[in-house]
Amino acid sequence: MRNRLRKISWKDALIGLTFIIVLYFTLPYFGINPFYIVSILMGILMGAVEWITKFILPWIVLYWGARLIKNLESRQVSK
Repeated sequence: MRNRLRKISWKDALIGLTFIIVLYFTLPYFGINPFYIVSILMGILMGAVEWITKFILPWIVLYWGARLIKNLESRQVSK
């Protein structure tokens, strides 16, 4: 049984984009610099990408490499 990601409908994407645009233009009225918020979010995103590639990706490669070796060895034994 496979879990498939639900495709985002165009209505959901439009609502999300509208919310972000409205938030971007209303934040200065509350004294919050939207560029500061965007730079913080980009920093968090870049940190997450760095962490994933540094710690999680090697384990994924190791797992699939071990499966490949196991599969190749089982093919040689069965011949």
